[in-house]
Amino acid sequence: MSAFGEKVAELRKERSLTVKEICQQVGIPQSRFSELERGVRIPTAGQIDKLEKYFEVNAGGLAELADLA
Repeated sequence: MSAFGEKVAELRKERSLTVKEICQQVGIPQSRFSELERGVRIPTAGQIDKLEKYFEVNAGGLAELADLA
């Protein structure tokens, strides 16, 4: 798992949310979100932005973990 995936999974679990719940709110397909959490795919800048806003993470906080900063 990547640092980005670990952090996103941690944020999701802290809020007791399912992958489905987040995906409905953020607009990322469930399969893609699962791949991001597992580190199988690299997130796009748009996905990072949506997740930072959803989880109220400082701008660039998740991007740094994805090595896209």
